[in-house]
Amino acid sequence: MYFWNTYPFVRFTTALILGIVCFDFNNYLWKYDLTILIVIIGCYGVSVFKSQQTSFHKLRHLNGALALFILFFIGGILAKTKYHHHTSNHYTNIKNEIKGFSGTITSPVNERANHFRYDFELTSVFTNADSSLDTSGKIHLYIRKDSLVTPLKYGDRILVYGNFYPVPGPDNPNEFNYKKYLERQNIFSHAFIHHSDLKVIANNPPNRLLNVAYTLREKASTTIDKYIPAPRENGIAKALLLGIKDHLDNEVKKAYSSAGAMHVLAVSGLHVGIIYLIILILFGKLRESGKWGKYAFGALSVSIIWLYATLTGLSPSVLRAATMFSLVAFSQASTREGNIYNTLAFAAFILLLFDPYLIYSVGFQLSFAAVVGIVYLQPKLYRLLDLRSWLLDKAWAITCVSIAAQLATFPLSAYYFHQFPTYFLVSNLVVIPASFLMLVGGIGMLLIDPIIPQAGEIIGLCLSQFMWVINEIISYVHILPSSLIEWIFMDQFGLIMTYLIVITLIVGLHYRYFKTLVVSGLLGLILMLWGLISHQIQSQRNELVFYEISDKIAIDHVKGHQGMLYIDDFEASELDLLSFQINPHRLASHLRPIKESILTFEEAGFAKKEAIRFGQIAGKRFLIFDSTTFHLDFKGVVKTDYLIINNGAVKSLEWLKKHFDFDQLILSNKNSSYYINKMKAKADETSLDIHCMNTDGALRVALAEGIKKERTMLPALFTTNPD
Repeated sequence: MYFWNTYPFVRFTTALILGIVCFDFNNYLWKYDLTILIVIIGCYGVSVFKSQQTSFHKLRHLNGALALFILFFIGGILAKTKYHHHTSNHYTNIKNEIKGFSGTITSPVNERANHFRYDFELTSVFTNADSSLDTSGKIHLYIRKDSLVTPLKYGDRILVYGNFYPVPGPDNPNEFNYKKYLERQNIFSHAFIHHSDLKVIANNPPNRLLNVAYTLREKASTTIDKYIPAPRENGIAKALLLGIKDHLDNEVKKAYSSAGAMHVLAVSGLHVGIIYLIILILFGKLRESGKWGKYAFGALSVSIIWLYATLTGLSPSVLRAATMFSLVAFSQASTREGNIYNTLAFAAFILLLFDPYLIYSVGFQLSFAAVVGIVYLQPKLYRLLDLRSWLLDKAWAITCVSIAAQLATFPLSAYYFHQFPTYFLVSNLVVIPASFLMLVGGIGMLLIDPIIPQAGEIIGLCLSQFMWVINEIISYVHILPSSLIEWIFMDQFGLIMTYLIVITLIVGLHYRYFKTLVVSGLLGLILMLWGLISHQIQSQRNELVFYEISDKIAIDHVKGHQGMLYIDDFEASELDLLSFQINPHRLASHLRPIKESILTFEEAGFAKKEAIRFGQIAGKRFLIFDSTTFHLDFKGVVKTDYLIINNGAVKSLEWLKKHFDFDQLILSNKNSSYYINKMKAKADETSLDIHCMNTDGALRVALAEGIKKERTMLPALFTTNPD
């Protein structure tokens, strides 16, 4: 009856999270937030007062419900205040044209393929009126790489000649919404500049602690460069020890992902957990020396954990893990054990108070899901076998950790990454002990190098060779048959329902509640019904999807569970980029990847006459203008369904309407911005429907069944005028 009394922060954190999420779905309730909050608190005060006069037992449920509703409402207020209530001088409110801006670098460099990227806090903007305006807000600043210029540093105050622009939303259906991802970090714009467009004014770090952290990480990175020069092992060492993933190549990422060992390359809970394990091994006996020994162990543990977090640059993932393990260490030192769930919920509660949108962070979700899974499932799995051999017992313990973590995080992994590593048990038997050794060796190298450089060099050499062996093992696992099950689709409803099924099933089995097991079964039936409905809806679809792809015309014909991509030209080297932009929609539509169904227009039977290509897709007629048409003399009106213009081929809409009868006019992204704006303006004047791929994004058109296929006899409809 009083089960939840042991876990108050589980209730509190759940209410806070629900408030944050509900605010994002519908924020109407928070329109008068202060008034409603005062009313709720007043009702809570009256209820508490009445319960003291009568009987607390009678009103305890009402008091609890009101308290949770207060936290629910506070969750929405936190989200509104931090992410949706910008001051009047925030850069999103500036309407004037901007020709320059100034501000401060607030992050270490993030190295991309062609740019250095920084978080940049604006302080002022300069308009065309030669005046400056004080402003605020954070943007992403991209500076093109230049071998003659060193990257900027945290705290650099710079003046930029140029403008920043809003981050665009996704152009294609079901594509990753990078705009929303950045908005949840309070970033709404970005700027792309060259080093010659900026001037460094001064260096004034806004946060001294972060400045120390970034300086330590930079020195540690230099030490790794000195002792582990091999590119692959160097990238692994920086990712493992410092959380710097800029130097990991795609092949290494793919190998570790396929092997189910990607968590090794992201400094987070695993690494902080290993640090805590080292602390237990070295100083665990302090806990047995009485009350003050427990407190000393707790203080020492927290200090070392945060020293390590500082070394890694205090990244968000490390801050989450450090907060979590600090509270675990403190609770074990000061209270009775067995309340780990309340401690984890308390950690989440604190983190969400500072940053409510952490709930949308994939790392945040995976971290807490993995820890809860390990805490609950690992002991139960471990007790299934009683092994006498020390080595087999340790291997079984690691296996149980891996299984527990995978079971807890699989729905999230399927939802976000659409894949499942089949050999994760094998790889984790290697990488978890290896991570312990590499972390110990790496930290030892960094600590001993300033004192005894020769010893640091020897440790670095051994560490490099050891990492080479581990990388070779991971690479071998990666190339094993069916090492990665890909193309797994789970939507948001499926994700929520899967976790509800798992939670109700576990509760029902653990406490032997038959009603809870019935609820779990009903949820399972609802999920199955949802899948059947989605399958039926998809089987009835018949549509054309015009994707917004840079310098490409890409048209997908989707009919039921079959899809065929038609593209103007294609090279094998472009498959990855096309897959990134198109496959999310293919996956959400329960279709196969594009690499299994792709045809060029030429392979699809398109013909070419002078400046025009023509053909049919799904019974619909297409005309594509590739170059100027002023020298063509048409004998009559050409009928077509879709008319696509490339390279500014048509200069006059009047001429186009005179010679062509079409259902849809499309300007591909092979046209200049000037041409697109001019044509759109003319189309607006004549009320002509025109779709511009650059500005309007992808176009989806539902097709009717039973279309009569006609061949456009274009060659007989025009002649060529001599100059």
